Amino acid sequence: MDTPLSSTTVGGIFVTMPGSIQILPEHIANQIAAGEVVQRPESVVKELVENSIDAGAGCVTVVVQGAGKSLIHIIDDGAGMSRPDLELCLVRHATSKIRTEEDLHRIGTLGFRGEAMASIAAVADVEVRTRHRAEELGWTLTSHPGKPLAIAPATNDIGTQILVRQLFGSVPGRRKFLKSDMTEFRYISETMQTLALSRPNVRFVFYDGPTRVFDLAPADLRTRIAEVLTVDPIRSLIEVSASDSGISLSGYVSPPEVSRQNRSGQFLFLNGRPIKSRALSHAVNQAYEHLVSDRQFPLFSLYLDIDPERVDVNVHPQKHEVKFEDERAVFLLLQDAVMRALARVNIIPPIMSNVPIASSPLRTLGSEPMSGGLMVNRMTGEILQSGGGFSDRNYQPAQPTRFTAAHQRSHDMLFAPSEVPQETISVLHATAERIICVIPAGVMIVRPTFASERIFFEQIMAKSAGDLSPQTLMFPVEIPLDAHRRAQIEEHRQTIMDSGFEFDLGESSMTILAVPSIIAPGEEHLVIDELISAMTDVENAPSIDRHEALVAQLARQYARRSVVGMTPERAQMVVRQLRECNITHHTPFGQPTFTVIPFDEIDARFS
Repeated sequence: MDTPLSSTTVGGIFVTMPGSIQILPEHIANQIAAGEVVQRPESVVKELVENSIDAGAGCVTVVVQGAGKSLIHIIDDGAGMSRPDLELCLVRHATSKIRTEEDLHRIGTLGFRGEAMASIAAVADVEVRTRHRAEELGWTLTSHPGKPLAIAPATNDIGTQILVRQLFGSVPGRRKFLKSDMTEFRYISETMQTLALSRPNVRFVFYDGPTRVFDLAPADLRTRIAEVLTVDPIRSLIEVSASDSGISLSGYVSPPEVSRQNRSGQFLFLNGRPIKSRALSHAVNQAYEHLVSDRQFPLFSLYLDIDPERVDVNVHPQKHEVKFEDERAVFLLLQDAVMRALARVNIIPPIMSNVPIASSPLRTLGSEPMSGGLMVNRMTGEILQSGGGFSDRNYQPAQPTRFTAAHQRSHDMLFAPSEVPQETISVLHATAERIICVIPAGVMIVRPTFASERIFFEQIMAKSAGDLSPQTLMFPVEIPLDAHRRAQIEEHRQTIMDSGFEFDLGESSMTILAVPSIIAPGEEHLVIDELISAMTDVENAPSIDRHEALVAQLARQYARRSVVGMTPERAQMVVRQLRECNITHHTPFGQPTFTVIPFDEIDARFS
């Protein structure tokens, strides 16, 4: 019989000779695969508790010792396992959750891959004590990495207990990369909080050795969230509820004054599954724009329900990430619902709007206003001095606005009537610097440039027409481009077209065929130069905000040009268009678009 040849080096080149490929022993292959599922003790806790929930447990108890490195003990009162199930529970890809390919497209359980138990057993000693609720006798399984299983009858309680000892004991290289006990325990504690929030109808008991960390009895959602986040259930939680296009949302958010310095109090769930999504968390945080500083994070626990066929949860072995059929629809629903919830309790007023807040929700820049030395009163639009200078170029973090009782009374008086009929707004004065109007509650002063920035921003984002309708040039304008500038134009082609331009892009130039009506003849070169400069500025912005940042820069260019030669008729249109915006009170950069002087304040000047 021929002897397999090994790999060798010939002339300095690594060469694989025939017979060098071998199938790894099963226990080594399992240890390699386990690295995807079991990264730390927290991974084990998460997978085992999810199995308990899928088994219909009404109570789950978790005990850890040595931050889960020495022992993880999970106890549940779920359905339990029969002996045939027990024999398969540690076999890779053995699962009770799915049967067919169709099941994979409608996953309704937390677990489904059939990898967790096998992965855990590959890197730790495992003992499973179980008894099926339909049987009188239970069974106990013991497992050690690389060794045969042992199963014996036992007088166990209905449900399942799993003990995981000496995690990564068989792979010390993995164990040395774990963090300190304090850090690893914190990961476990955060996961236990998340799981407790995912199922308020289940009792969760959590022990660190002999010390009970928490014992959460079954409760309604508000109570469970308040217990987990340790906040007042009445004063610190605002209910959120919405549904649209087959997407349902429920849950609670906090008022701005109840916030943390990190995202530890922010939770998202999809069909009962904890998920992580920077984009969707961003949608919620955007609703608090200018209400909290960039170092504060509101609390929220929000629950999405979507047809399982419209999402893919089979993205990552740890099942944190999901893919949506239409993530933008989910994003907009979240942002809209949270804004409505804050408006309902007068935290965000429906300023001047004759339609409900965010009825056509649009995202704004993730960046905070550029006025580092100013604060904007979100209720009235008034600018409050806070010291420091003013930057017209770079985004600076906004400071949270603190409102006095007088501010609140002013807000209630001005904005309690959520609808202000158009005919009740009279324009008294119109210039490029200011528009002065009379509304039922007082005198409103609009900054035309800032108002136009908001209007153009939302028009471009919505791809609407109006002032942005392309006007064909009688003589096309050719602008030379170097390779870098051409690449920038190509990258943002759609945004530029959405803003009213039509053009052809050649190898070393662009030919402008049509421009928005607000671009005066002869300004085409200047606008494109400014646009390319803006593209360079936004290259360092987070990718999720890059598009909005560029649109905001475009809106600023257009606004500056649109207010030249302001007339009363044009002023009326600006006020009307501003009222129709999703966000009326500030520009994408954070400057207030208007301020209101109440009549009682004017009267007080005469008394």
